[in-house]
Amino acid sequence: MSDLDDEVIVLSGLAKLYEPTPRWMRVFARSHLTEPVRALDGVDLVVRAGEICAIVGPNGAGKTTLFRILVGLTTATGGSGRVLGLDVERDSEQIRQVVGWMPSEDRSLLMRATCRENLQLHGRLQGMPRGELAERIPAVLDTVNLTAQTDSVVAGLSAGMRARLRLARALLPGPRALILDEPTGAVDPIAAHGLLTLIMDLVKQERLAVLLSSHRLEEIEALQSNALLLDQGRVKYSGDLDSLRREWDRSEMELVLDDPHTAYQIAEKLHAHGVRASVDDLTVRFRPEGDDRVGAVLARLGPLATAIRHVREIPMPLRDLIAQVYERGADR
Repeated sequence: MSDLDDEVIVLSGLAKLYEPTPRWMRVFARSHLTEPVRALDGVDLVVRAGEICAIVGPNGAGKTTLFRILVGLTTATGGSGRVLGLDVERDSEQIRQVVGWMPSEDRSLLMRATCRENLQLHGRLQGMPRGELAERIPAVLDTVNLTAQTDSVVAGLSAGMRARLRLARALLPGPRALILDEPTGAVDPIAAHGLLTLIMDLVKQERLAVLLSSHRLEEIEALQSNALLLDQGRVKYSGDLDSLRREWDRSEMELVLDDPHTAYQIAEKLHAHGVRASVDDLTVRFRPEGDDRVGAVLARLGPLATAIRHVREIPMPLRDLIAQVYERGADR
């Protein structure tokens, strides 16, 4: 199978411009725009079968607009988008049959209905036949470990269970792609870990293409996913996290010594060479400047280097790495 056959979600120059609210409408609108807002500005993206791509960005970056275009809840004003070869504007109804959409909030669930009733309603709204629904509902509830809660009222479920029910609803039509908006946003860390593990297993077993957003950067790293960094609708980075680290990571070095006096001497020596360093008892920490290699930095220490007992490289946390891209990276 070729790479083109594996392409599930393909965006090319996707753009969305929200025009100012007409004056006559402003009196009726809860909120209105007085200036044009460019929510997306030329976004390119390919997500293949068996891949997870995390959409990252601050509030207002364009993540929700991107998802809404893909599931047919709004239209793009420029560029193109395709899901399994279907055009996101012309074929939105067909796309909803092959894409599983998991919104970020529980308010899309009927709280006074049971899990089974919620899935039945959603399936009927999607046009699924009764016979197919009767088979799929037990299957998806089993997939998300909610079989025991089949006839439980949603209001009585934990936040983690409700998140798994929203995932079950997304899986109901047997989709080839999943779009997950903040899937772990309202659940505790333990439930979030279980949900992410479930998503990763589904990707491997079913070769699903998954597009998700999350503000929890440690989760994105755990998913070993690709990442699309958005800022005011523009792409700051697109690719895998390993490449992001190779391009932007400035690891911190940790030197452990025998006595505090030597640690301060080394810190002063590093400062003299333009390298900022901090001392904590027997430990000196610093980041090599520019393209400096650790060996070159240690060579500048001269005889003091013989007092070093241990050298450790500490990778930059993902949050700092992404902050650096937003601060210094050019749009792509």
